Amino acid sequence: MSHMLLGGKLPSFLGFDRGPIAILGNRATIHQGQIYRAGKRTTTFCPSFRMVMDLSTEEVRSNLAGGPSDRRFLEWYCSGLEGWIKGDYKTVRPDGPQRKFP
Repeated sequence: MSHMLLGGKLPSFLGFDRGPIAILGNRATIHQGQIYRAGKRTTTFCPSFRMVMDLSTEEVRSNLAGGPSDRRFLEWYCSGLEGWIKGDYKTVRPDGPQRKFP
């Protein structure tokens, strides 16, 4: 996972780029993943937000690779990446505790 603008241009200890991360599947599977050349650079895509729900309940299970913040130096930047890689989902219910993010 390379930063969209700064990918590979800054030292790795700053944490803008993550990985390499293996992505299962291809463009014909649910876990789509594709690597190709575009605009003179290697480009990849895959679903970064996953949501699973049973419509007979009020629960939603989801995970987001990037986490709830796009600001690199906040604690929530890429906070969901490990769970996304493992396939761990957070359960959200309308009566559950609410967590606020900036």
